[in-house]
Amino acid sequence: MWNKIINATGSLHLYLIAALIIVITLLGLSLTAVKADLALKNSQIETAAVNQRMLQDDLTVVTDELQAQAIERDRLAKDYAFALALNEKAAKAKAEIDRQLADQREAIKKLRTSANEQTRSWANTAVPDDVKRLLKHAAYCAHRSHQADPICVTAAIINEPVPASRM
Repeated sequence: MWNKIINATGSLHLYLIAALIIVITLLGLSLTAVKADLALKNSQIETAAVNQRMLQDDLTVVTDELQAQAIERDRLAKDYAFALALNEKAAKAKAEIDRQLADQREAIKKLRTSANEQTRSWANTAVPDDVKRLLKHAAYCAHRSHQADPICVTAAIINEPVPASRM
């Protein structure tokens, strides 16, 4: 039976060879297309890997910055709490000073309006100039920024030991 077919058409083997050549050519083209697609996918994978590394590095940097900001926020919160405590302490000290000032003003008012004539005249008499200068000098030298001033002799003498000749 095969002989009949082969003899009937003497060119069947040529058709088969042509069909095989066409199939092999199509397979080659398909293989080339698949190879090009594979190269494209590989380059996309490499690009994605580079992008992922860059994103990971960016994430690390942002995480480090966030941790630094959290530490700074905690430090600022502590500083804020410390400043609040200092302000509260200063407010209490100011209130105490204001209370003492009010008490002293009340005492001065009582002295000036006293029923005793001697007390009233003493309270209303002006302070002598010598006493004013002495008090002003003492107040000037008591301030810590003026203690190095040569006018404030006592500030320098206080820190020196007593000479042996005076003992």
